[in-house]
Amino acid sequence: MYALARSVALIVVAVVGLLSSSIAFEAAAALAVVLVQGFDAVIGGVISDRVKTLGPAITALVNAAALIWMLTS
Repeated sequence: MYALARSVALIVVAVVGLLSSSIAFEAAAALAVVLVQGFDAVIGGVISDRVKTLGPAITALVNAAALIWMLTS
């Protein structure tokens, strides 16, 4: 439930960024998502759970690539 609440909050921030057409706001929201997913992957590694490590790590990498693509476009 904690992870769901955090995820919903980040989605709301991302949608607000899209509606406001602010690249800086959207980039900040994307960076926050990448950091959260990165920390989730680290925690998954600490508890030795492959699914909780690989899932967030792959998602963080994909989101980081999307953020870089957005900023260079």
